[in-house]
Amino acid sequence: MKSKQKTQGGAPHSQRRALAFAVAPFALLGLVALPAAAQQPSAQRSAAARRQQQAQVTGAQAELYERWRANINLNQLAAFEAGREYVGKYPNDEYGARVRAWVEAYERGARKAQFEALLFKEKKYAAAFNVGKQVLADEPDNLRAIINLASAGYLASNAGDASFDAETLGFARRATALLEQGAKPSDWKPFTGQPDALAYLNFITGELILKETPAESVNYFRKAIASEGAIKHTPIIYSRLAAAYVASQYEPLSKDFETRFGGKEPTPESKAALEEINATVDRVTDAYARAVALSETEPQYREARARWMQELTRFYKFRNNDSADGLDVYIAGVTAKPLP
Repeated sequence: MKSKQKTQGGAPHSQRRALAFAVAPFALLGLVALPAAAQQPSAQRSAAARRQQQAQVTGAQAELYERWRANINLNQLAAFEAGREYVGKYPNDEYGARVRAWVEAYERGARKAQFEALLFKEKKYAAAFNVGKQVLADEPDNLRAIINLASAGYLASNAGDASFDAETLGFARRATALLEQGAKPSDWKPFTGQPDALAYLNFITGELILKETPAESVNYFRKAIASEGAIKHTPIIYSRLAAAYVASQYEPLSKDFETRFGGKEPTPESKAALEEINATVDRVTDAYARAVALSETEPQYREARARWMQELTRFYKFRNNDSADGLDVYIAGVTAKPLP
């Protein structure tokens, strides 16, 4: 595997600490003794076994081992390539075990770097999700990886690939539970801290369950908005909150009203039912107005904003005698009000 961490000056100091360890070189062409550790008497290895292993060390093997060892702190990609070759050719000797441990540690670090590069730089979300699962297999309790997997899966779904949705929902809920219990990732980036990360994870959860359980998604969206996270300042969450209100409250209430009271004279019961619908319409109107207000200067929301404005106008007219008078003023002041 090629690593994103290739540098002529070696890998970052923190990774070098994790991966590098001092190992003496093989004897080269019989001119230098084997590493000191190999010369020490051992209950598990007889003198005859040591002599046999010395005899089996070839010049090519020694050269390959030295190429791995010498590059550990100089060029870790070169060390990795030499180490992988060594393990493939000499998997069963004492030195192969040492090299294998280093190679496996390097591969784990490389997978972490590749995961974050695919997610944050290259924006290849499906590929990032698949590599991220490998990272989590390496480190099952890696909270940062769990959070980033939730993000990668959501972004892949948002881009049209919903194949990861079920797993993504599981990662979002798992990460949320861990954060609420006080767990902390190794690095909060790209979030500013726990409230920011929790708000985003609650948004992802609400988005992924919106079609199946819109009433539950309302709770997650409102929880995300109540947190001091960046997501509360984005128009998308309010448009999704409005959609959740419509699916879970407005549509069933309207259908029930039409079934029970359509074409009939008003009654106290029908008036109470209509007031319940009106309260729902007010929440829908508020949410769409926030989406429209927050997207006014954001070019990426131009098409979506037109749709939100159309829905906002429809619901606003429902509560204002089929008139849009005062709508602009309503939009201008909506973000200064608390969420109803």
